[in-house]
Amino acid sequence: MTREQGRTLPSCPACGQENIAGVDRCENCLQPLRSIDVPETEQALSESAFSAPVSSLRLAYPPTVNRAASVREAVVLLGEDPNGAVLVLDGVRLSGIFTERDVLKRVAGRSGALDAPIVEYMTPDPVVVRETESVAVALHKMAAGGFRHVPLETADGQYRVITASNAL
Repeated sequence: MTREQGRTLPSCPACGQENIAGVDRCENCLQPLRSIDVPETEQALSESAFSAPVSSLRLAYPPTVNRAASVREAVVLLGEDPNGAVLVLDGVRLSGIFTERDVLKRVAGRSGALDAPIVEYMTPDPVVVRETESVAVALHKMAAGGFRHVPLETADGQYRVITASNAL
């Protein structure tokens, strides 16, 4: 390639003819030029923030309730938590997740729902992200399942919650 008036002109590898940038074939010998005028990518996938492990995200510990808690108790905790999710535990094991979306779709307008056990309205056995998985994997799980919140299980058995806004 040569430079003319501040622009780079691709040269044909077969005949050496200088051609206008972006043409598919040499104007002199009609050889294909598609492979010599291809711009290089500026950022490799390995450098992307989406390839970082979810453990690199700053996530707070979410509020938790046990399986015997009422919906009312969980709703009070939701009002205090900016992430909008409460994890339901069976001892130390994750049993379910209860979110603001559950309140709107399952609880609102139902008589007596606030005094019912949380297990009747939570999402049982939620999809979980491991801390070694990438941010891209977490976002994919959320998109594929239609979730706005997904629990993250840490190596020490603790739980956090990832939201799309945390991951982005």
